[in-house]
Amino acid sequence: MAYDNRDGLIAAAVIVQILVLGMVASRFVSHRMKGLKSHTSDYLIIVAAILSTALAIEQIYCAANGIFAVRVKPLAKTNPAAATDFLYRLRMHNYSFVVTGILAIGFVKTSVSFFYLQIFSTPNFRPFVITWIVFMTLWTISFFTAFMAICGDHGIFSARSHMNPAVQNRECGSTRKLDFGVLISGTVSDLITVLLPIPMVMTLHLRLADKLSIIAIFLVGLLSVGASTARSYIGIYTKFAPKDKIMDSGLGVTATCVWTLIEIQVGILAACAPTIRPVMRDLVQNGIFGSLVSSVSSIVSRKSSRTNIHGSDDHVVRHYTKGDVDTEESIQLHDMSGANSASAERVDGADVPKHGAIHVSKGYAVGGRHD
Repeated sequence: MAYDNRDGLIAAAVIVQILVLGMVASRFVSHRMKGLKSHTSDYLIIVAAILSTALAIEQIYCAANGIFAVRVKPLAKTNPAAATDFLYRLRMHNYSFVVTGILAIGFVKTSVSFFYLQIFSTPNFRPFVITWIVFMTLWTISFFTAFMAICGDHGIFSARSHMNPAVQNRECGSTRKLDFGVLISGTVSDLITVLLPIPMVMTLHLRLADKLSIIAIFLVGLLSVGASTARSYIGIYTKFAPKDKIMDSGLGVTATCVWTLIEIQVGILAACAPTIRPVMRDLVQNGIFGSLVSSVSSIVSRKSSRTNIHGSDDHVVRHYTKGDVDTEESIQLHDMSGANSASAERVDGADVPKHGAIHVSKGYAVGGRHD
């Protein structure tokens, strides 16, 4: 990634954030289409989206005003005083990304965990999910408070005077351990959050193909783990790399902030992915994609008819209509408090009521068609 490309940073922030807001909106449209009410996971993802939007705006501002994507070393050689002032401003924005990022990432992971609690009624696993929700809540509060209060009576860490390393070390102490703590624990907690539902899915009485299709949707969150890993690598590398190989401090801060925003954005996209199937299905059936599919299907059907007009009478051409999609065999995830919920497991093509299964109803569908 070119961290010195201002236009690229602006374009990336705008495009991905629009996609994020679109996904969050689709989540609530899907709720409306299915007659579902909003739950804790939905409200938490809204807060995360608001914080993500704030950071996207800040990234656009910093890139447009020459704060991000600027190399400090050349400036330090030509104008040391200007370079020092520039570093002060850069560190203040970096602090903003760190603190806001902790809150946003915490809200995303907690939202996902509450979503697990909504769709899984397996009593053996619910205590683990609840424990994880408590842990992530404490993680968010602890690191946010630590960064806000690290300077004690000397004011908040983001004060301009604390951007001077000498003053910062004297009044706030070293933040290296705190930095490493939030980076490493953030990456590990990302991975745990993504993998948490897999044991629950594997205990369901479903065909292996169904289990894998459900797991695949949850594993989209690994993209967020990748972004978190990249952010951790950059944060650690800039502190321990040899001086002749270390990234320019200006680009290093830019890279850290960029990957913080990417982690949040990808996390929101992954959190909303299992909930927007009704909207995507409507777009495919009734939107431009539906028109394209219908046209192609019509052409293929006519060619097939001409080719096989003198063929065998037992030749069968299957056509799927809108009604077929609604009746397809799928594992549909729904919150436990829904009025039309029914706990069931699918065994050999039949719905078998069973306690401790995914709730099957008109809610979130994550399965596919059986042949």
